[in-house]
Amino acid sequence: MEQIDYRIALLIDSENISAKYIKPVMHEIAKYGRIVIARFYGDIWTLSKEWHQTALNYAIKPMHQYNVASGKNAADMAMAIDALEMMYQEKVNTFFLITSDSDFTPLAMKLREGGMTVIGIGTEKKVTEAFKSACNEFKYFDYLEDEDEDSSEVEEDENNIEKIIKDIIIDHGNKMPLSNLGNMLRNRSSDFDVRKYGVKNLSSLVNTFSGLRTIQNDMVVEFKSGLSFDEIANKVIEVVSSQKTNKMLLTQLKPEIEEYFPGFSYKEFGFSQFGKFIASIKQVNVNNQWVKLVKQNGSKKH
Repeated sequence: MEQIDYRIALLIDSENISAKYIKPVMHEIAKYGRIVIARFYGDIWTLSKEWHQTALNYAIKPMHQYNVASGKNAADMAMAIDALEMMYQEKVNTFFLITSDSDFTPLAMKLREGGMTVIGIGTEKKVTEAFKSACNEFKYFDYLEDEDEDSSEVEEDENNIEKIIKDIIIDHGNKMPLSNLGNMLRNRSSDFDVRKYGVKNLSSLVNTFSGLRTIQNDMVVEFKSGLSFDEIANKVIEVVSSQKTNKMLLTQLKPEIEEYFPGFSYKEFGFSQFGKFIASIKQVNVNNQWVKLVKQNGSKKH
């Protein structure tokens, strides 16, 4: 991704968005830059306790709006007015619009006319072609996180910082400037500090993880796990075939593969989801989260 000074306004249509999507949204935004303004719009008294807690955790400011007339959405109007005001004040240059509501199409068009970068995030089945086209980029909630990843909040500690760092580097083509990695880690979590992991600098931290190394006088970090697709595929077949029914859940298979191959990341092989990686193996079939062996002629084993 080209490194641009993204000064971001995060605007959320909270009445139409579940709180469970906020965490992956924030992680996605961290890849771009720093949030200058973060707000969610709606009648806050109708939102769940989970929504309020999630907004508090991520410092997203509530913008309360009563629906003053039947069939009218005052929150949508307030969100649009605020966005235009932010554009004219030049506080930001990028808008993340978190909504699937096609009523925001004119807003996205106006922001782009004003020279803003507009990135929408919503539900694939609900968003219209017009709204997608009005944005510079549009992303779907479904693909921001792995389909079998635990949705509970995970603390960034020594048990998963390695995965977080590797995922970031892989997303950027297996190589990126060390300074950009540091910026993204801080965008993702404002309290990120390498001293928390017993080292003095970021280059020392990344060099402690298998497959990672710094090059060019510690200016660039590179990821090479050394794993091959074939050896992983063979292990998958072996594990699945060891089951009495010749099938198992993706959520059961994933930890076994990660335990056998400590440096394994499906993203390294160009896949955004573990299930897609497994489905690419010819000898297995993936259906409704189940992995099942298939015969050589393509028919399923029974």
